[in-house]
Amino acid sequence: MKRRRLLMRHLRVGVAEPLVQPDQVFVVGVEAHEKHLGTGLIHRDRIDIPIENVQHGGTRTRLGRNSHQHPDAPRQQGVNRSRNEALGTLGHGLIIAPRAEDRRVGMAPGARQDGLMPEMPEVQALADAIRRAAGGSRIARVELASLSALKTYDPPVTALEGGVLEDVRRHGKFLDFVVQTDGPYSPLHLVVHLARAGWLQWREQVPATPPKPGKGPLAFRVGFVDNDGAALGGFDLTEAGTQKKLAVYVVRDPQEIPGVARLGPDPMADDFSIESFRAILNAEGRKQLKGILRDQSVIAGIGNAYSDEILHVARLSPFKTATGLRPPETEQLYRAMRETLTDAVTRSAGLGAASLKAEKKLGMRVHGRTGQACPECGDVVREVSFANSSLQYCPTCQTGGEPLADRRMSRLLK
Repeated sequence: MKRRRLLMRHLRVGVAEPLVQPDQVFVVGVEAHEKHLGTGLIHRDRIDIPIENVQHGGTRTRLGRNSHQHPDAPRQQGVNRSRNEALGTLGHGLIIAPRAEDRRVGMAPGARQDGLMPEMPEVQALADAIRRAAGGSRIARVELASLSALKTYDPPVTALEGGVLEDVRRHGKFLDFVVQTDGPYSPLHLVVHLARAGWLQWREQVPATPPKPGKGPLAFRVGFVDNDGAALGGFDLTEAGTQKKLAVYVVRDPQEIPGVARLGPDPMADDFSIESFRAILNAEGRKQLKGILRDQSVIAGIGNAYSDEILHVARLSPFKTATGLRPPETEQLYRAMRETLTDAVTRSAGLGAASLKAEKKLGMRVHGRTGQACPECGDVVREVSFANSSLQYCPTCQTGGEPLADRRMSRLLK
């Protein structure tokens, strides 16, 4: 009973307000505690449901046994039944109360925040910012706080100390710090992939005390000095959450890193022409556009967020195949990709690391805006959920007004 009450306490269901319009999309959330070393982290599973599709009155909206329970959530007879009853007997639709963090940042109920993963425009802005702040400076300290972040051992990370930061480059979503050293390893490349939850934070003052390994989100720290030995600050590499996927490499050549070696062409390169893009689409055949844009071995630097934005600007369904594109649609997609990325890079230019995430979120048209109005046509932005990600799109702009199938919604409405 105690576990049952715990689960139901996090199933916050309320009756829609009278101001809600009949065509509004709600986000139904089922939250279950994760047992991650007592951290109290919450796993949230949300489903987008047009209110007109919700069964009303005494008809029960069935979720199905354990269909939306996290593996660590309590599983016992009666939990699903209570949840079904709570969801199914409301007479005016379903809506989840805004989470506390949503209220703090002014988000709409159910709005997603998964558009913050650094992609090509943010990585380029970070490279430019570090180049401005520390280009030509000497590396005084290199401190590893998370052993799992370091993916190489030869050359050692200590080989970077005393070296001069010559340049900061970008390979897809990889940051490449080029360091000239006096030793046998020169130049060296400190290559970083921020993964889903990693970030770079510039510090005007680097703490004198070395970080304790395994404590907090800090994974890696670099401190700089000028030619006279005066401290110039430095940067921290941090990673939130429990899935530690941030990667740090120290190599003589970035091509030694498998993730860099397999990268496709950069969509912002001068030689990335419409002919190059058309050849890529022809080679990909019946693959869906969303997957093509996100595949780093096909096109480097585009992730989940900007692929949603590009397809919205191009007015194309994310599930449309490459072979299904007509010549004008291919040109339309190419222009949308270049324009969207160019605009994002321009908006990010000159911003410090602390401002980039907020700027990215403000610039999103559909990604992370489930349930909100499309800025082009006013239709409701919809979502398709997958195991570890989701995509957002506008039915009117992209799919001829037809909502795309979503396995989570399909299960709920059975």
